[in-house]
Amino acid sequence: MFSRMNAIVVQARHDELVDAASRYRRRTRRGRAPWDASQLWQGLTVRLATKADAPALARLAELDETSAPDGQVLLGVVMQRTVAALSLDDGRVIADPFTPTRDLVELLRLRARQLGCC
Repeated sequence: MFSRMNAIVVQARHDELVDAASRYRRRTRRGRAPWDASQLWQGLTVRLATKADAPALARLAELDETSAPDGQVLLGVVMQRTVAALSLDDGRVIADPFTPTRDLVELLRLRARQLGCC
């Protein structure tokens, strides 16, 4: 009796998940993201690092399992948290692997080119 009831509950949950996935796919196919994309870049800052940014660069380097860049560094800060850094000396990038940073790194590279570096 309990195994039959468990099977019914499992099937109902499976159906709910499949339905939720279908709704998600339909929303994204229409070109609308299920979140407000403008919120992803809210509070974005691109700036040169200072000595005060050394702890943030060390934390970022530890997350990326590499060493912090030396020399001039361009930072990508989202919501007051450093999530990417680009060395203006050698073009090396370190980024938070737990945050989507691909577009931000491209923005950092663009800014570096505007500054005449890399």
